[in-house]
Amino acid sequence: MPKDIKQLLTDVGLLPSESKIYLATLELGPSTVQHIAKKANVSRTAAYEAIELLQKRGLMSSSMLGKRKIFTSEDPHRIVSYLKEEQQKFASTLSDIEQMIGTLHLMSGGIKPAVKVYEGEEALPAYFDQLAQAKPNAMYEISNLDDVYAHLNSESIQVSRKAVSWNEIKTLRMLHRGDIRFRREGVEYCRLDEQFGEFHGDVSIYGNYISLMTFIGHPVVVILESKAVADTMRALFNAAWSSSCKT
Repeated sequence: MPKDIKQLLTDVGLLPSESKIYLATLELGPSTVQHIAKKANVSRTAAYEAIELLQKRGLMSSSMLGKRKIFTSEDPHRIVSYLKEEQQKFASTLSDIEQMIGTLHLMSGGIKPAVKVYEGEEALPAYFDQLAQAKPNAMYEISNLDDVYAHLNSESIQVSRKAVSWNEIKTLRMLHRGDIRFRREGVEYCRLDEQFGEFHGDVSIYGNYISLMTFIGHPVVVILESKAVADTMRALFNAAWSSSCKT
């Protein structure tokens, strides 16, 4: 027997006590737990625990001989089969984990989505200040213009908008409901297809940020910072744009 066989079994995932018990039983043949524990030089309790684990792995079986319970190590070829099964499970789990990377990132303490909420008179200035600080090269907006014109003071909007260097934003696209009263230079407009249902307010996606705005009652702005969520929202925007703006 190679001197490092116990270590080899441990390297493939067995506990040291399992390796000892498996090899001891393999040498003894069908045996009682007392004999196995003595051969492996472990306590009877440790032997029972190792045998239970080995049975779960399919590497040891038991039978009754009269009133005595006898344990038998499975053929060594079973170890190879066991490892192949574990490898398949690992590959499947790894694939599942890879698909959940985005969700796991959101759960991790260092990059949880940061959320800020502004209400009333500070809402619009806070939104445009955040947009100015982000300095995005592209911005995508979904807006119910009827809500904007009905509930927001156009003068306040124009004052707040001055915080942003709009000429630095290379791509500006807006999906909208309602008619455009004040067409902004450099903005691509597209009326949102009716199939997407009713909505009220405004959603903006820029850089790693998503801003959600409602105007009915009093203005409320929610700014969420998360690359993963922003990327997802951009993909949804592009899908809606492609569907609504067919040429």
